[in-house]
Amino acid sequence: MRLFFPVCFLFYCTMSLLTALVIASPIKSIIKLSPLPITQHNVELPLNEYHALEILALRKVSSSQVPLPYDMPQNTQSLLPIDTDTVIDINHNKIRDDYERLLLTQYQRPEYVAMGVLAAAHWDRLVATHTQNDRVPSITALTLITNNIAINQCYYSLQQIDNTLISPILNYFNTEQRLAIKDQAEEKLLAIIALSPFTIIFDPQPCQRFTLLAESMLQTTFISL
Repeated sequence: MRLFFPVCFLFYCTMSLLTALVIASPIKSIIKLSPLPITQHNVELPLNEYHALEILALRKVSSSQVPLPYDMPQNTQSLLPIDTDTVIDINHNKIRDDYERLLLTQYQRPEYVAMGVLAAAHWDRLVATHTQNDRVPSITALTLITNNIAINQCYYSLQQIDNTLISPILNYFNTEQRLAIKDQAEEKLLAIIALSPFTIIFDPQPCQRFTLLAESMLQTTFISL
C-alpha cells in the first residue's frame, strides 16, 4: 500500500489542479437563439416556435422589415376628417403598421408576436361586423364572441406565469373611436346571440383558441394559392 499511495496522491492532486484550471478559465458566452421555454405545467403556449414563425412568414412580419413611423404629408392631413383613424400599412401585409411595430418591439418571443397577429386578424373580423349591412349569422356571432372571451382569458392565464406579458388589445384599439367601434360591434353580436338558440360556453382551455385561429389562417391561405 505504501508503494501506491504517492501515485494515488499525485493523481488526485493532478485532477484537482485540472479542475481548478477549468473553473478559473473564462466561460464562453452562449448565444441564445430564443428565450428559455415556459416550464410551468398548468399553462402551455398555444403555438410552438415553428408554427409561430410559419404564421409570421405567411403575414410577412419580420423584425428586419418593421414598418418605420410614418408622417403624413400636411396636404393629405388637411383632406382627412379630424375624427378619422387613418390605417397605414406601408408594407401591405394587412396589419396596421403602428400595431405591427409594437408587436415586434414589445415581445421577445415569436410565439407572442404570432399570437398578436392572430388576435388582430380576429379583431379585424369583429370590427367588420360593425358596418356589415347583411345579417350576421348567429353561429358567426357566437364564434366571434367566444373568440373574444378565449383570447382575453388566454392572455390572463399566461400573465399569471409570465408577468412581463401584456395583452396587445389596447394597442390595437388605441383610440376612443376604435374602442367605441369595438364596443358597438360586440353589442350587436350579443344582441344576435340573445335571439338565437345558442348559448355562450366558456372554453376550459382558452389558449387552444389561438391554435384554431392559426389552423384557420393557414388553411385559408393554402386554399387561396
